Amino acid sequence: MTTDLEQTVVARGFCIGCGACAVAPQSPMRIVMNDNGQYEAVATPVDENDQDLRSVCPFSDTAINEDEIGRSIFGDGCEYVMNIGYFHKVHAGHVIEGDFRDRGSSGGFGSWITSELIKKGLVDFVLHVKESPSSAPSGSPLFEYAVSSNVEEVRSGSKSRYYPVHMASVLRHVREHEGRYAIVGLPCFIKSVRLLQESDVLLAERVKYCIGLVCGHLKSSMYAENLAWQMGIPPGELRTIDFRVKDTSARADRYCIEASDGTKKVSRPVRDLFGTDWGAGAFKYKACDFCDDVFAETADLVIGDAWLPEFVDDPQGTSIIVTRRKELSDLIASASKENRIEVRSLTASEAIASQAGGLRHRRDAISYRLAKERKTGGWVPPKRLRASSALFSSFDRVRQNIRTEYRNESHRMHRIARDSGDIQTYLAAMDVIYGRYKKLRAGLVDRVTGAVRRALRNIP
Repeated sequence: MTTDLEQTVVARGFCIGCGACAVAPQSPMRIVMNDNGQYEAVATPVDENDQDLRSVCPFSDTAINEDEIGRSIFGDGCEYVMNIGYFHKVHAGHVIEGDFRDRGSSGGFGSWITSELIKKGLVDFVLHVKESPSSAPSGSPLFEYAVSSNVEEVRSGSKSRYYPVHMASVLRHVREHEGRYAIVGLPCFIKSVRLLQESDVLLAERVKYCIGLVCGHLKSSMYAENLAWQMGIPPGELRTIDFRVKDTSARADRYCIEASDGTKKVSRPVRDLFGTDWGAGAFKYKACDFCDDVFAETADLVIGDAWLPEFVDDPQGTSIIVTRRKELSDLIASASKENRIEVRSLTASEAIASQAGGLRHRRDAISYRLAKERKTGGWVPPKRLRASSALFSSFDRVRQNIRTEYRNESHRMHRIARDSGDIQTYLAAMDVIYGRYKKLRAGLVDRVTGAVRRALRNIP
């Protein structure tokens, strides 16, 4: 039996591997890791199963979109602004109490807010991504979703995880174990939880809060493997990796990456490693180029990096927090009065500016990518922005084409390099593509600078 989901989302490479389709009782779907180090859904043969699982998939053509979900949950009492979605309050700041900020990637709000939910008795458990147990067999994924029941367990899940994970096992746990849960996830993952809650009474009752993460895109496991290889840890020997080690002598965006093979630990500044330019998109899931949600618009609260000029020079990092429920806004306000956190209000425009690059790619340029994908004659996921290439200059089209090539070739060339045992095979091939990308970007800067100079000369 071939499911409708297989024929559309999976067959066209748009599966993000969230695991929602595998959670439904008697689902024929299971989640496996493919040759590119990405989780994806595959169907197992069943005698009788007529489930249409598209309704719980964040990329399907039958699931409701983020605006519809947001309106139904947050429509009363929240404002709506395109690119952010519905919101109650927007803040920027950092955690003062404890070592949340030191242990976190940015201002420490991710683990702090989930710890507060437990401490205040609002939830009993938190579902979030943590390092896989040290007892896991060699070759196991480095990170996985886990269930935490106290503050210390929550805090052990601090930091950003640029690594593939799926929620199938922890969502099954929710269905099988009573309690009140909060779940932390990327925008598409949170959307799939909301879609599941539409038809699953237990998940609707037990998942009390969805905490979203501002997202650029999801990486395959090859990203971690390749970075570690550049630092001298060959494929198959990587045991742990920390993608965001703060460098207190540098700006917040100039952090380090630290990896270990179990005996030695190595660390390098992120900018010294090839392939860490987030805009270029090495080892990105294809699905991420067809997602238009940056601010986790279906989450009760979303946290990200406050990439604004007034914050970026602080090496300890500053978080941006968007709340969509009054009780969460009140929780933040109360903690601020108690001097446990330091926050200041932001406008919606400032929040959008903090993620300007990601929004340009994910929201503005998705129209071109959709139009280009449709020319292949296959299925594409429906999005809130229509497919069109009419408004894009030749420069914009070339830039998007190079990014797509870079995304695809990063996986292919890493496999070839891994098979040959020579990372230079990867670096040499990818440097050619990246060189074209940098040249194009430099040309844009020159054009803008020239236009500004000409305009200034014409000022009386």
